[in-house]
Parts: sequence; structure tokens; C-alpha cells
Amino acid sequence: FGVHLIPGFVLWKFCQWHMDDRRMLLQQLREFRMEMAECEVESDRDFIEGKLKTWFGGVEEFELVVRKEVAEIAAQQLEDGGPIPWSMLFTASLPHIFMFGSAVVDAVIRADWPVAAHVALTGIGISCFTDAIAVGAGLRLADRI
Repeated sequence: FGVHLIPGFVLWKFCQWHMDDRRMLLQQLREFRMEMAECEVESDRDFIEGKLKTWFGGVEEFELVVRKEVAEIAAQQLEDGGPIPWSMLFTASLPHIFMFGSAVVDAVIRADWPVAAHVALTGIGISCFTDAIAVGAGLRLADRI
């Protein structure tokens, strides 16, 4: 926990921004209206609305698909993925993985098997569990404050 305390203060604002962005994405999908979409060239709007009529039956039908189906899929994927994707969490854990990996190799070279096993298990615990818990808890806490 202490390892994450100092960087946590520095990264707190980024955690809040990340969680706000997730919330805002879902809100924008659930409240989507074509009339609020911005077009660089107004003739693009006519073209897009024509295609939406062909593909969905009209703008209103497309808006319903976005508000219901797309919003539901996005919410489910965000919920299933947790507050941060596992690939990003793995990347953030690389310093711990390399540090403990180096210590394990050193213990193996010295043929100190009990230390190698202890350091390996500790490294796995910290890299796979503690990092995930700390980041997940921090992001969820940032979402509430």
C-alpha cells in the first residue's frame, strides 16, 4: 500500500479524469441526439441522414439504437473490464515484475532456492494482486469523491 501512496497523490487527478470520462461516455450515448452532432460541412448532415434512413429506417431509429443497444454494450464492456483494462494494469506492473524477476534470477544463481521461491511468490502476489487492488480501489475511490 505504501508504495502506491506517494504516486497516488500525484496521479489522483488523472484517476478522477479517467472515471469522469467513462461516466461521460455512457451519458453521451444514453442521451445521443443527431441534431447535436456537429458537421464541418452542413451538406454532410443530409448525406448522413440519408444513409441512416437507408440503414436504420430513419434518424429516430438510429438514435434509439445508439441510446439503448450501443450504450448497453459500452456499459457492459466498461463494467466487465473494470476501471482500467488488464493490459494497462499489466504494463503498469512491469517494474515490479522486472524487479522481482531480477531478484529471483539472483537467488537462483546463488542456488538459494528458498529465497528464490519466496521472492517469486511475493513478486507474483504484488504484481498480480496488490497492483490490481491498489489501482482498482484508487480509481473506484476517485469515482466517488
